[in-house]
Amino acid sequence: MPAAYSAPASTDAAHLRALAREHLWMSFTQLNDLIADDGPRIIVRGKGCRLTDIDGRTYLDGVSALEAMVAGHGRDELAMAAMRQFEQVAFIDLFRYAAIPQIELAARLAEITPGDLSRVHFTPGGGEAVEVAIKVARQFHYMRGETSRYKVITRHGAYHGTTFGAMAVDGNYHATRNYIFQPETFGRIAPAPSPGCGADHAEEIEQLILRENPSTVSAVHLDPMNTALRVAIPNDAFLPALREVCDRHGVLLIADEIITGFGRTGRMFACDHTGVVPDIMTLSKGLSSGYMPIGAAIVRKPIADAFTGDADHMLRHGHTYSGHPVACAVALENIRVIERENLPAKAARSGAYLLQQLQTLDHHPTFGGVRGKGMLIGLELVLDQATGRTSSPPNRIATAFRLACRDLGLILLPVHPGNVMLIAPPLNMAQAELDELVGIVDAALGRIDREFGLV
Repeated sequence: MPAAYSAPASTDAAHLRALAREHLWMSFTQLNDLIADDGPRIIVRGKGCRLTDIDGRTYLDGVSALEAMVAGHGRDELAMAAMRQFEQVAFIDLFRYAAIPQIELAARLAEITPGDLSRVHFTPGGGEAVEVAIKVARQFHYMRGETSRYKVITRHGAYHGTTFGAMAVDGNYHATRNYIFQPETFGRIAPAPSPGCGADHAEEIEQLILRENPSTVSAVHLDPMNTALRVAIPNDAFLPALREVCDRHGVLLIADEIITGFGRTGRMFACDHTGVVPDIMTLSKGLSSGYMPIGAAIVRKPIADAFTGDADHMLRHGHTYSGHPVACAVALENIRVIERENLPAKAARSGAYLLQQLQTLDHHPTFGGVRGKGMLIGLELVLDQATGRTSSPPNRIATAFRLACRDLGLILLPVHPGNVMLIAPPLNMAQAELDELVGIVDAALGRIDREFGLV
């Protein structure tokens, strides 16, 4: 193993911040804010559920490093899996050749994903997996002679990535939409789901399919747990009802499990809660616990089998780094860790406990409710509990809360429409750390209660 990281002296930290202010273009970060904040918090170490910055401050990672670190930070077995593969075949593309980990991971995903999902197309990340799913759905219909099926149904406020294709199937997500970058308009937006929605929401989606004309719709694309949509967890009636809607109209069902996959919701996949098998499932994040960039779109056998025959039936898509051998080796080992430590079951138990403890914070006037499934929880922030009124814009209160949490030692982030905080820690977080997280949320709510003049 490499030698342990040694943090630079404070003078080096100042130099690094200066370099960041001058040269680093961070995602979803206004450059003015980066300068005003004297540069980013520079993280130098991660272990378990904690991160340490260059100044020695420690933080509980309340979002698993953008929902990816399901197995936690600092896993030696994942680092060793990468090293072993680096020593064998560091890289080979998947255009004409294949390495052993690529084949083994594809076969393993076919084993653990629902139903007859069996053909895997690897990508460098989640957004690219969404691109694959959209292309597969459209080409599948086209090859069957249904050339008018090009539309994809999504929901208002959905998030599926930032490439042009993925943006076309977001739902005007609050943080990504830019009027300059209006993508191809094949996305059609259904109403946003409400927490606890069921067959009624499937009916809303069906009404949109009917208005658009089913013969023009290729797919319905959604996150089964509505993560970006206020974490509006549906009830168990929703997904089976939607499966029936899609089947009735010959529309493919694409389940975006980029965040929810690999134990996050208390089952290996969110679809496992209802037994529904989507036609295409997109994966990333927890696939490697974030240790290497990797994504995948896995397709049901009848869909994949249509891509045989002449050259016109070829899926003309690929990326240089799709299915990087080292990333595949790490993902294989990561799946072993998840199964060996039974992290989905642990997420179910820990998530239920965390949700119960967070519900005790309703005495804060800024507490607007909490909901979740497993270690996927949303905390709503309001200015008036009776009416649900929040700040204008909604992310104003969330930013204040996020910064309060950060200063108290907890990393969280907001989701659509801006005033809902996502709480999604590593699945192996200990109960003492869960209690610590709740204590920080309690203190941060107290701060914004005072900041917004509610106490």
